[in-house]
Amino acid sequence: MKKNTTIIGAGLVGSLLSIYLAKRGYKVSIYERRDDMRKAKLSAGRSINLALSDRGLLALEKIGLADEIRKISIPMHCRFIHNVDGTTVTQPYGKEGQFINTVSRATLNMRLMDLAEENGVEILFNHK
Repeated sequence: MKKNTTIIGAGLVGSLLSIYLAKRGYKVSIYERRDDMRKAKLSAGRSINLALSDRGLLALEKIGLADEIRKISIPMHCRFIHNVDGTTVTQPYGKEGQFINTVSRATLNMRLMDLAEENGVEILFNHK
């Protein structure tokens, strides 16, 4: 077993990093200041969905989560812009047939925390 590693924050980045490190043999502990969002009653909150690009999906692919997340993602082919004069215009996110995906930030975060724990990561909630 490699060195003990501490991560501050069980958000998307902290949870994802913990999985990568645990898979490489590190003993990982995450300290999170909030309650366990998987056990709390969640409202929609102030967080918006996450736009997940190919790079984000690649990171999830490397930990075995991409296919599961693709199933709950919605493709976004372009952004829709409302101009001040009332007209609208679209801007594609890439070339023909390319798109980014939108996914619930909370759902993705909870699944990453589950996978982190499945890989031996200890998540300590309500710690500042």
